[in-house]
Amino acid sequence: MPGFTFDLVRRTPVRSAERRSTYLSLTGTAGPYGEVTVTVGTVPRQATLAAPGLPEASVSHPNDLKQGLILIDERTLLSVGGFKATLTWNRRSFGKKGRGIRIGLGERDYAYLRIGAGEEELRDAERGPLVRQRSRLGSSTVGVTVLPGADPIDLALALVLQGADRTGLTITQTAVFGVLSFLYPGHGDV
Repeated sequence: MPGFTFDLVRRTPVRSAERRSTYLSLTGTAGPYGEVTVTVGTVPRQATLAAPGLPEASVSHPNDLKQGLILIDERTLLSVGGFKATLTWNRRSFGKKGRGIRIGLGERDYAYLRIGAGEEELRDAERGPLVRQRSRLGSSTVGVTVLPGADPIDLALALVLQGADRTGLTITQTAVFGVLSFLYPGHGDV
């Protein structure tokens, strides 16, 4: 399939009940896969992907005390298309590639990396780069580029990770959000 681009736009819930149960909602039209929505719920604490043309995907964490995006560590529960993923993350590495999130999903071996200022990438160990996301500081839009060779599972994984806390992908982000978490406990996901 040829590559394509689209935008995910932050949507503010209209109904008050939805505002209370939703931390974040991103919507967009993913080319041939149609309308996609990534929702991070407060009750239950889970990020889900809703897209008629893509496999089901969700990410959650058993520690539901933290507010904001879903925490990523070895206890994080991630599933795409019925497959449970295994996650590893070396937050102590100084290099960008070493700080990436390693994801094992069935027979696939992925890495989710920060590749530049405001740019992140999902890559497969064998196929290389698959999906890139870019966002500017303070913007409510995430630009998504789906590269040729990406399939529905790759795109679903990249999209549901928008609901996960990826602040540890760079040393600078880790330091800034560590200070914010110390000053404002439970509110480090600004």
